[in-house]
Amino acid sequence: MNGERTIYSILHILNGKKSSQTIQDIHIFQLTSLYQSFPMLSREQLEEVIQTLYKEKWLVQSLDNHYFINDTRKGELENLLKDNPLPNYLNGWKFHAITEPFWQRLSLFIQVASHLSGNSIRYIPVQRNPVTQLWLKETLHSIAIDRSNINKYLYKDLVKCLEEIEINPAILINRLTGLKKIGLTSDQAALEMKMDPSLYQLSFLAILHFMIERILSNKEDYSLLCYMIEDNKKNYTLTASTAKTYDLIQKGHNIEEIVHLRNLKQSTIEDHIIEVLLNVPAFPVHSLVSEEKMTRIKDSIEQSSSKSLKVIKQQLPDVSYFEIRVVMARYGDS
Repeated sequence: MNGERTIYSILHILNGKKSSQTIQDIHIFQLTSLYQSFPMLSREQLEEVIQTLYKEKWLVQSLDNHYFINDTRKGELENLLKDNPLPNYLNGWKFHAITEPFWQRLSLFIQVASHLSGNSIRYIPVQRNPVTQLWLKETLHSIAIDRSNINKYLYKDLVKCLEEIEINPAILINRLTGLKKIGLTSDQAALEMKMDPSLYQLSFLAILHFMIERILSNKEDYSLLCYMIEDNKKNYTLTASTAKTYDLIQKGHNIEEIVHLRNLKQSTIEDHIIEVLLNVPAFPVHSLVSEEKMTRIKDSIEQSSSKSLKVIKQQLPDVSYFEIRVVMARYGDS
């Protein structure tokens, strides 16, 4: 992010914070794949990582809580990324809302199918979520497959789904619990596979995202896995307040009217509109910025190495910050 945001902006991306600023940042800086990749990462943990990197000369501090990669270490970083590349298939922004439910359903279904095949009814469910447990009960009643054969059909689905993935499937398989096998925790699996825990976490997520993408693209090919993905007609979720603003926009109200109707600051309503732009491809951007201004803003962004609104604004004094944000939101991830 080139030192243009604080380390806490990074934390919000990795946690998957549903704020207009965070959503805009992942598009501007092309970080959609990493959205909500570390939902449990704490502020204190991140600060500790940053301080370690700073002491070891990996980082240079510019402003308070703003850091750059040290030029003298960039070569080492490139080599590290070559040896340990970010895994393919990560798509946090697209799938963050359905990844955890998918994993809960998959892991519980596999456990139950394994026990059904062995005529065993005594086990502790690996997923305690009552919603997931209810889903499984209803699904087992609805599928037209003999319970003793469910394990075989599920195995075929899994092999077919994972046969072309470039990531080691054991990253996922080691986490699964069956009739005579207890699944490992994330840390245990990373240790078992001699992987850095953070890289393991990203790789695990990448496998889940790969599976979700593949199943959604070919539902008819997966007799059982197709049940495990929630309705995906929308690949996005607007924050609650933004959804209210969007509803008013669809009813024909302009920004000034919405500010009055919702009794909110104009800057807040503008934040909502930016979030809508990032989520709704069909939203008419030309209703917010003229074609002439849009062209100049895009040219300025392309010619500048900075994503800073202030830098762009200095080059285009007659253009508002909001107009710059609108163009960045629509074209910043291209």
